[in-house]
Amino acid sequence: MLIYIVEDDFLKANRLKALLNENIANIDCRIHGSFQSGLRAIQQATPDLVVLDMTLPTFDRAGSDREGRLRPLGGYDLMRKLVHHAVKVSVIVVTQLETFGEGADQVTFAELVDRCARDFPDIFRGAVYFRQSGSAWQHELLKLISPGQ
Repeated sequence: MLIYIVEDDFLKANRLKALLNENIANIDCRIHGSFQSGLRAIQQATPDLVVLDMTLPTFDRAGSDREGRLRPLGGYDLMRKLVHHAVKVSVIVVTQLETFGEGADQVTFAELVDRCARDFPDIFRGAVYFRQSGSAWQHELLKLISPGQ
């Protein structure tokens, strides 16, 4: 199973990768750190699953600097591109933020989940609220990946 993790936080990405490697047999898990590198990788070799952060920089980091603007709804924009290009892939959003955007454009986690389910019914599998502590998020993610388990 080929899984792409599109996540700019190195620690979170590696925790996700470790969880997936420990719990899924025959897995090839690759990390992409931005909107552009994730989109390019998906278009070049479509994975079985994308584990997607919602807030992403436009381009990969150079050292400790973020390149390009930070996209508060970068994950949503990426799913929109996938649908536009008819890329058939399952997507699970994993985020540690409770709200996205600012001012009148701000949406809550629950509103975002509803919007993704409505706008991307063929690719959006669900969303998990990531926490540094506890294991509830891990169980939720694994259940979304393998619903029968």
